[in-house]
Amino acid sequence: MKNVTIKKIASLFAFVSVLLSGCTVPNNMKMAGTQQTEMRNTHDKKVAIAVPSNAHKMSSQLMLSQNINSNPLAATFIKKALADPQNTEPLYGLGYLHMESGIANKDASELELAEIYLKEVLTQFPGNQAVLQALYNVYYDNTLRSRTSNAFEKAKVIFVQIPESGRDKLNPPSLAKYAAALLQQEKDRQPDRQALREILLAAIQESPQTDNAYIQLASLYSEDRYFSLAIATLKIGAENNQSSTDLYKAIADTYVKRSEANGCNYENPTDIQNSGKYYQLAIPLKPEDQALHTALSQAFFDQDRNQLGLHEAQLALDIKSSKENISLKAQHLSALGYHTQAIALLQNAIGQGYSLSEAGYHEIFMNQGDWKKAAEGFNAYIKNRTTFSVYDLIKSDIIARQAQLQPWLITRQVVTSNTWEKTLLDYWQTLISADDLKKIALTRCEKTEYFFYTGYQDLQAGKTAQAHSKFKAAIDQNTYRFIERPLAAYFLQKN
Repeated sequence: MKNVTIKKIASLFAFVSVLLSGCTVPNNMKMAGTQQTEMRNTHDKKVAIAVPSNAHKMSSQLMLSQNINSNPLAATFIKKALADPQNTEPLYGLGYLHMESGIANKDASELELAEIYLKEVLTQFPGNQAVLQALYNVYYDNTLRSRTSNAFEKAKVIFVQIPESGRDKLNPPSLAKYAAALLQQEKDRQPDRQALREILLAAIQESPQTDNAYIQLASLYSEDRYFSLAIATLKIGAENNQSSTDLYKAIADTYVKRSEANGCNYENPTDIQNSGKYYQLAIPLKPEDQALHTALSQAFFDQDRNQLGLHEAQLALDIKSSKENISLKAQHLSALGYHTQAIALLQNAIGQGYSLSEAGYHEIFMNQGDWKKAAEGFNAYIKNRTTFSVYDLIKSDIIARQAQLQPWLITRQVVTSNTWEKTLLDYWQTLISADDLKKIALTRCEKTEYFFYTGYQDLQAGKTAQAHSKFKAAIDQNTYRFIERPLAAYFLQKN
C-alpha cells in the first residue's frame, strides 16, 4: 500500500472544453486599426441607428446586426458602413464582433452574420490572414457544435489557406470533428473507437505540429491498453513539436500508466525511469509547473534516488507552499526516516489548515512510532467516513495494539476493490492462513504486503526470528513508497 499516491485519470469527454478554448481568436487578429480589445471592453449604452433598405448592399444584414448584438461597437460599425459603403473595415469589425459573441454565447445567428461579413471582406482582400482566421473560427465552432452539414468541409478549405505560422496557433478542422463525434457517440451510447482514431489521424495529417491531436490519439490507445502505440504516437508528435510541454508530459504520464497497468509499477522499473526522463524534458519548457516537479519527485523516489526526489519535492513546495504540498514532502521525509524534519513540516502544514483527519497525519506518526499521536490522527480520520479499505482496517488494528487502545469497530464497513485485497482481508480476519495468502502474492507490491503483514502477526505471536526475516524480505522488495517499508524497518529496530 503506497502512502503517497498521485493518480491522474484522463477523460476524453473532458477534452471537449479544451477544443472549445482552442478556437479562440489569436491576439494579433485585427485589421486597419480595429482592435479586439476595444470590442471586448466597451460598455457604452446601445445606440439605435436607422438603416434605410437602399443605403447599403448589406442593409438587411446591418439591421439584423443591430437587433441581435447589443455591443455598442455594433452601432459604431453600422454607422461607418452606411457612411462609406465601399469601406470593408466596418464589415470586418462586425464579422469579428459576431464571431466572438457567437462562439462565446453559442449563438448560431451571430455566426451566420459573421460568415456573411467576413466572406464579403475576402472578396476585396483575398488571402488576408486575419480575416481567414476569423472565418475559420466560425466554421470550426460550427463543426464542433454540429450546426451545419458542410461546416467541416468549409473549415478544411479555409485552414489550408492560412500560412503555417498561423496554423500553428489553431486546432485543425478534424479536432472539431473529433469532439463533435465524441459527443454524439456519448449521446447515442454507441462508441466507435476506430472512427475516433481515424479522425485524429486526419487531424495529425492536417497539422503535424499541433500537439492536441497526438495527445488525444495516444489517450485512446492508452485507454485500450495499447501503451506502446500511445508512446510511439506521442514521440512522433514530440519530433514534430519539440517545444510542447504537454507532449513530453503525456509521454511521461503514459509510461507511468503502463508501469501501473498490472497493479504494481515496481515490476516495471524501465517505465519508471523513462517517465522521469520525459518529466525532465518537460520541466525546462514550463519550469513553474508544480505538477511536473511533483511527478518527477515521485519518479525519483520510485527509483530510490531520494535526494533528487526531495529536491524536486522542495521545488514544488517553493512554487506553491500549500498545506497539501507541505504534508506531501513531510510524508516523503517520514518514509525515509527523517522524522524530526517530517514532524516540523507537518506542524507547518497544520498551521495552514491541514487536518488531523488526513491519512498522511497518522501515517507519519506510525512511521515514527508515536502510537498515541497516530491514534489521535486515526480517530479523526475515521470520522464522517462510511466505508474503509482493508488497509484502514489493518492500520486501525496495528495502531490500537501498539497504543494499547480498544480497536475501532470498522470491519463491517470495509470494501475491497480486487482479489488481492479480498484475500488480504480474509487473512487478517483469520479466515485463511499465511500460506494461502502467499500463494497469490505474485508481484513485488503484493509480496511486500504479504511479508510485512504476516511478519507483524508472527511478531504478535512471539515468533520474533520469523518476523524479522519477513520484515527484511518486505524491505528487500524495493517498493520504495509503500508504508509497509518504513514500518518494517521500525519493528526490526524496536524488537
